[in-house]
Parts: sequence; C-alpha cells; structure tokens
Amino acid sequence: MKRVPEEHSITAVPATRRTFLGLLGKGLAAFAMFPAAASIIRTLAPGNAAGSATAQVAKTTVTQRTNAAGGVLLKNGSVVDGTGAKPYPGSLLIKDGKISKIFREGEEARFAGSAIDCTGKVIAPGFIDAHSHMDRYLPYTQGESLKSRFTAQGITTFIGGNCGYGPGGYRRNSAHMERIGTRSKEYYSITWSSMAEYFASLGRTGMSHNLASFVGHGTTRTSIRGFDASPLRPDEMKEMLELLDEGMDQGALGVSLGLQYEPGIFAPREELTEIARLVKKKNKVLAVHLRAYSALSPGFPMSVAKILIDKFTPFQGYTPHNILAIDEMLDIARETGVRLQLSHLIFVGKQTFKNYGEALERIDEAIRQGVDVKLDTYPYHCGQSHINVVLPPWFLAKVPGAYDDKKMLSKLESELGSIQTFLGFGYDDIQITYANNEELNRYNGMFLGEIAKARGMDWFPSTMDIARRSGGLAEVLNHRYTNLEIVEALMRHQASLFMTDSLPTLKGVQNPASTGAFPLFLQYARDKKLISLEEAVYKMSGASVERFGLKDRGLLREGLAADVTVFDWNTVKDNNTIVKTSEIPSGIDAVFINGRMVMERGEVDGTVQAGVVCA
Repeated sequence: MKRVPEEHSITAVPATRRTFLGLLGKGLAAFAMFPAAASIIRTLAPGNAAGSATAQVAKTTVTQRTNAAGGVLLKNGSVVDGTGAKPYPGSLLIKDGKISKIFREGEEARFAGSAIDCTGKVIAPGFIDAHSHMDRYLPYTQGESLKSRFTAQGITTFIGGNCGYGPGGYRRNSAHMERIGTRSKEYYSITWSSMAEYFASLGRTGMSHNLASFVGHGTTRTSIRGFDASPLRPDEMKEMLELLDEGMDQGALGVSLGLQYEPGIFAPREELTEIARLVKKKNKVLAVHLRAYSALSPGFPMSVAKILIDKFTPFQGYTPHNILAIDEMLDIARETGVRLQLSHLIFVGKQTFKNYGEALERIDEAIRQGVDVKLDTYPYHCGQSHINVVLPPWFLAKVPGAYDDKKMLSKLESELGSIQTFLGFGYDDIQITYANNEELNRYNGMFLGEIAKARGMDWFPSTMDIARRSGGLAEVLNHRYTNLEIVEALMRHQASLFMTDSLPTLKGVQNPASTGAFPLFLQYARDKKLISLEEAVYKMSGASVERFGLKDRGLLREGLAADVTVFDWNTVKDNNTIVKTSEIPSGIDAVFINGRMVMERGEVDGTVQAGVVCA
C-alpha cells in the first residue's frame, strides 16, 4: 500500500473511452425520445429480460470533481460498507475526521491530499468489538501495549461495561470502592462515581479507541452493599435502580448482568425482572452473562442420582443447566419486552457440546415469538474469566470464612469432582494466565493440574489456595469452552455479533482474542466458506450499530465518522497458536479512527489518541 502526497485525478474509465461513451449516451438519449425506440433500449439493457418488473438501465460514466484541499483518499479498493450489501469497486475520501465522499467505479476524484492505493484490498468500517472489557483499560494512560493489540486486528470501537462490571454508576462515597477498584488498582485509582464522570475523565486523558458502555448491575450493587448475599432491602433496591437509571440517562447503552460473579450470582429472579423493566422503559439493552454455560454448573442445584441417570441410561436425567440459564433470561425478556443480549454464548465441557442445537433452537423459537434477542460470540475454544467462576453461590456467600470450613470444603470438593467426572471439564482445562499474587505468579501460563503437581499438592487444596490468595481474581483461560462445529454454527447464526471478550495483561499469558479474534473470523469465513465477506463485515460492524444504537459510525456512509479498516481478504490470518497467544495477525493493512491513521502498513502507532465516547 503506497501513500503518495500529491494532487490526484482518480478515474476508472480512460478519457478516450469516456468521450466515446458520452457521445453515445447523448445519441441514445435523443433516440429514446421516440417511445418505440425507448422500449427497444429497455429490452436490450444488460441484465434485463423481456417482461421483467425491474428493468435496469446501462450505467453512465459520471465525472466528479472536488477542489477541496487535504484529506486522504483510499483508492481503488473493494468497498464493503457494513450493511451486508455486496462489495463494489470504489474509493473513499477521508477529510476532517469524516467520510467526505465515496466514489463509485467510473467517478473521478480530483483533490489535493494524499492517496493510499488499496488495489486488491477491502475497505471496510472499523470493526466494533461487541463484547469488550476495555472500559477498564482505557483510563490507563501508560497502557499502549494493552490497547494496540486490538488496533492491530482492525478494532476501532469497544462495547464495554459487560458482565455486570460497569465503569460508573456507583454510590457516591461508597464504602466498597476498594472492592470495586481491585481489578484496576495496578493501573490507576478510580476518582469518579457516575458514568458521566467516567466519560468526562476519558475526555480529559484521551482515548486510543471509541467506547460505548453499559452500566453494570454488579458494580452498582457492590457500591451499595458489597458482596452481601442476602436479598436487597426495599431502600437498597430503590437506590440501585435509581443509579442504573441515571447511568443510562448519562449515555450508557443499557445494563449488564454478571450472574456467575459476585454479587450478581446472589440476585434472585425478582431483582433481575425489575432491572429488565427499567431497561425496557429506557428502550435500551440488557446484556447478560448467564448463570450457567455448562450442562452441570455450580449455579444450580445438583442431584447425583439424576446425573447418573443422564450419564448411564438413554433417559435425560435433568435439564442441562445452561439451557435453564437461557430459559431464565428468555422468560424475563418475554415478560418485560426488554431487548436481550446473551453475552459470549459458549458450551463448556464435552458433555455440553451436544446441547448447542437445543440452545439455538430455544433462541430461534423466542425470535419467532417476537422476543428481541441477540448473542455475541468469539472464534476460540477457550475464554477468559476469573477463578471464582467455578465456585457456587452457597460457597461464595460465606467467603472468606468458607475457606476454613472443613464441611463446606468437603461438599465443594465433591461437587467440583462430580462436574469434572460427568461434564468433561476440570482442572486440566483451566489455565492460570495471571495469578494476581506475587508468590503465585511463577505459575502463570500453567494449568491447575500442572500447578498442583509442581507444588506437591492435590488439585483441590491447590486450587482453593490460589482462589483465596488472589481474592478470587486470579485470571484464567478456560479451555474446552466450545469446539469448531459450535464456533461455525454461532458464526452463521442469524442473531450473532462478533467480539473478543478479552482482558489484556501487562503480566502473564495473553488471551489470543486480544490480537486474533477478528482476523480469525475472517479467516474462517473465507477458508470454510461459512458466510460471505459482506456478512462477516456486517457482523463486526453494522450489526452492532443496529443493536446498540450507535449514531455516527460503523458504516461506510458519507458524513459519518471515518472509522475505517483496510485489509486483504485473501491473506488475513490469525497467527496465534496454543503456546504463542500474543502474535500480531497478518493481512490488516491500515486503520483509521475518526479520520486519524492509527495503523499504517501493519504498524500501529499507539501514541495517537483518536477515540471518542459514543454516548
């Protein structure tokens, strides 16, 4: 891709041919004044069959001249506009942070600026990460390496505040801010309470990317009463709903729930329904990390007898817990009419793989019934979380005392052992990426079984020790979250949006989605012919525009913000492996955020602060 600063005249049709076509066009126009002749012309027009209801007229060469100074022209590429429409050859002019003009093949652009030759490349909207946690990292002014990896895969906008963890919407002067700030304290101190104050802080420090964000139920609830597992009092419920309401008024996309994390794991159905009613009233989105993503989950009661019936007989001994979790939120959506977003739909453990068809049928049936439900997905077999995600609510409700209660530990060991035996997911599938403890960080990158062996301990006491000493915040990469068949089914699904769900780290092992998710989506779409190029781009741009109501970006249209990604459809590729998970992808050539080039010829300039708040 060559960038050439000069005055340009970009024309797809040679001048001699253009002159001929112009004269021919004038002759045909005169000839067409006679009704019979006009009928003949329409009949002979390319692509038109006699009697067709949609007659097409032969294209006319249009010459467009502009004397505007400056700008960058992305010339002679294949334009994929993010709507799902077919690609077309053209050029795109970026000026003053906007898409100034899109030139179709045959139009002429004359301007004084610079041009980038995009021959053989795709010109697409900047990719939108539909489920992100980068709201946590954007305030960190020294975190270029954390953010640049997302630019390298073409991402320009994050949808943050997911899984119940919101960046604002807190009780002012909360006594629980230390707990809320645990996940960000190594990067910065939280000096704000409301969503508006968070957004204003980003405006002062600058942003590498654009951000739209949810307000988080979990963090708002924590700011009121910590991780107390007992039901909210009426005054607490009122305060929580008011804070969530205020957050949405200040620009939040809606509310996110994290029902496998404290304190969301303690929230009863009635609490969730009230939140859904509020979000519906605001015509916003309710994004949900479900109570379960596996056939057996600590979030639901378990019966050994029913598990054995299911395992060793042809009868279904119980409804898989992930299906119950989907049903719970679909029922709430039916009852309240809220727009529902199912976060990172995954199927954890080999025994869960077999029910993905049933889960998707549940979702499809709800859509047929008029429920507004979408889902988001990533293309990997592994996903990121914290070690406490495997612990049940009855245990977490008694932490930290539960770690010293022999009776509770014995019960927990039995439950986790059953899950490991009958689910096909256990300690050999959980990789510590960052132990969040100085002494334990030596085990970063190792699986729980490997760590236990290295420590000379059994897996259960070793795992409990890591959970305790990290405050439940040891970061993990859980494997066997899905398989390729499921990845492909979710990519093709009518309701799916593409995302990363990645938390980058300065220490430890990276989630491969931080650099490779969107290139891998494109790679699978191309090599496996799962979906077309235009549908893949739609699912990583225009679909999020529609879902979250973004107003001025995510599509290639004149007048919109110039968030643009240029890539090579033939060579784009994720370069991560099982052992190397922070590799930069191939085939992403240039990225613009609000008209500013942040990546050129595959090199990211992490110093550019081009992002804005999309509130």
